[in-house]
Parts: sequence; structure tokens; C-alpha cells
Amino acid sequence: MRNIIQQIIALYPNNDFFVTLDSGDASLGRPGSLILGPYGRTGVFEMATPLRQYLPICNIDSIQINNAAYNDAIIYLPEPVPAPTDCCADCETTVRSLLPVGTPNASIITNTQTPSNGTVIKNEYGMIVLANEASNNITFISSCSIDRFYFLV
Repeated sequence: MRNIIQQIIALYPNNDFFVTLDSGDASLGRPGSLILGPYGRTGVFEMATPLRQYLPICNIDSIQINNAAYNDAIIYLPEPVPAPTDCCADCETTVRSLLPVGTPNASIITNTQTPSNGTVIKNEYGMIVLANEASNNITFISSCSIDRFYFLV
């Protein structure tokens, strides 16, 4: 998620972000900065709302960017080598196999918030990206945070 946040802060600085957290809470606002921890791997995402809000990166499930088209300049992290073989890795791989690029009408739930809906436009290690029907809202979803998904008919 840190990799994506670094890029979308630069690519969408004037868009509203709707960020959902694993607690079920959510935040709406403009992107602020990314404050890294002492080892540079994780940290806090600052959101500019009427108040400054600080969201721990490890608790972020999804980020929806309103009034935005997907930017092909976004670069995703490669799968680690050697690939993890634990339970979480097995689950992540299976979830991604069921949500290939082009899958329409996907509905993904990551917490108690409203599901993210749309067509799968990116399926990368650790990340599923949806676009709504009008392609004017995009949602980045941590594949490890998906609680349930289904396909609307």
C-alpha cells in the first residue's frame, strides 16, 4: 500500500480520497503526505480534511479516488522471490486468480463499509484495482484485506 500511496499523492493531489480502514472506519479528504517510520517501510498517510488526519498504512484496506481516471504510469511491486508460501500468500494468490483483469461487476468488501464495485482493471501482487462503469472513480484494494467478494448480475 505504501508504494501505491507514494504514487497517487503525486498523480492525484487535487482529488478527494475515500480511505477505508480495517477497523471499519473511513476517512474522506485530499491527500497530504506520507510519513515513513524509522525503517522506511511503513508509516502514516496524512489526509487533509478540515482537520489533519493520520492513517497508519498497515490499517488501510482501500483507497477510492473520486473523479479520476486510472493513470497507466502507476508501477506495482513485483512478487517477492522466493514467493511466500504461508497461509496469507496462498489466500492472496487464490483471490487474485478469481479476479482477473476485465472481470465486470465485481463487488469487494474489505470491512464494514460499503462494498467497492466496478470492473477489475489491474490485478497485481497485493493489489486489485477497480474502475466504476463511467471510469471516473478508481479504487485500490489491498488483496490481503478482502473479506468477501462476489459478482453482481
